[in-house]
Amino acid sequence: MIADTAPLGRIGPKSIPKKADAPALRLQNNQQPDRLGTFFSNLSWTDRQILALHFAERLSAWEIHVVLNMSMSDVLCRVQRLRKLARVSIEASRGGAAPKLA
Repeated sequence: MIADTAPLGRIGPKSIPKKADAPALRLQNNQQPDRLGTFFSNLSWTDRQILALHFAERLSAWEIHVVLNMSMSDVLCRVQRLRKLARVSIEASRGGAAPKLA
């Protein structure tokens, strides 16, 4: 019997009895605030693109400058500002108790 050409048949009993007292499962909403989503939602489209290209795609500032057709100084300033924003956001999410590494 070839599986691709065989007709689909019913597997299991013809009818499944329904229980009247079966509990309805419902998903609970996550009550914790989405800090990462909040951080990214406050950024402009260009800032999000720069973050994605720099950190996720591992492009250099020169490559981002070419891809987004921005000035090199603007790309460097934005990367530096976004790093500082991310650092402050992480420290705030930890309650300000982050150890100073450098």
